[in-house]
Amino acid sequence: MGMQHNPSSFPLTSTSSIANLIDVLPPSHSYVIATAAFSTFVNNWLVLRVGTFRKAAKVPYPNCYATDDEAKADKAKYLFNCAQRAHANFLEHQPTFLTSLLISGLSYPTVSAGLGVTWSVARVLYAIGYTNPNKQAGRGRMIGSFFWLAELALQLTAGFTGWKMIMG
Repeated sequence: MGMQHNPSSFPLTSTSSIANLIDVLPPSHSYVIATAAFSTFVNNWLVLRVGTFRKAAKVPYPNCYATDDEAKADKAKYLFNCAQRAHANFLEHQPTFLTSLLISGLSYPTVSAGLGVTWSVARVLYAIGYTNPNKQAGRGRMIGSFFWLAELALQLTAGFTGWKMIMG
């Protein structure tokens, strides 16, 4: 016999509103929420960008990538693969980013929002650099690789937030 679920013990129930949650969050947490939303717009931009590169490369659906031989023979196909890979890398990191951002924002809202904006801007630079036709092997992406620093800082502050909550 497990614990009984008591909906009234949770801050948000069917009878409460989002206002109850807003009342318990630090006022500056709104920056964290806005930063999280901004990252979803970066994702949308990446989706549109991949579509543009796909059309130029004439890579038909449902193919996720041009083959290695096609990419070696056709610069447009190579750049499509780079755009697709930049987007995939974004999607690989966004769940960790969002989780860390929202948790760290409970204790450090303005720092977290600043790190979050830095992460999103770095992701844009990463994608632009990755598709730089003058850089071999996608090395242009290094211009945005500082997203790792922002992501690591968010992970550490999220961990510290959890530790503070455990320790009281």
